[in-house]
Amino acid sequence: MPLTQSQRNQIASYKVRIESVRKDLQRLKDDKKHKSEYYGTMIKNTKDANSKRSYRQSKINAINSIVNQMESKKKEIERLKENIKNIK
Repeated sequence: MPLTQSQRNQIASYKVRIESVRKDLQRLKDDKKHKSEYYGTMIKNTKDANSKRSYRQSKINAINSIVNQMESKKKEIERLKENIKNIK
């Protein structure tokens, strides 16, 4: 059964949204890389053990937060793909 114009429009809308989420995901990947480099430099450049410990914990927290956001974006993409599949 051919798709109606409304269904084609819905699919196009979902595809645009998927591209937007993919861009967000790429931005998060870049943020993760930059944060990792930043904290790595801070850890390397400090001599105080307490500061190193603090920077390491901050790095772990920052990276975990970004990873959680990335997982959320991946799930959103899968949900949108499933919506497209259901329309077809």
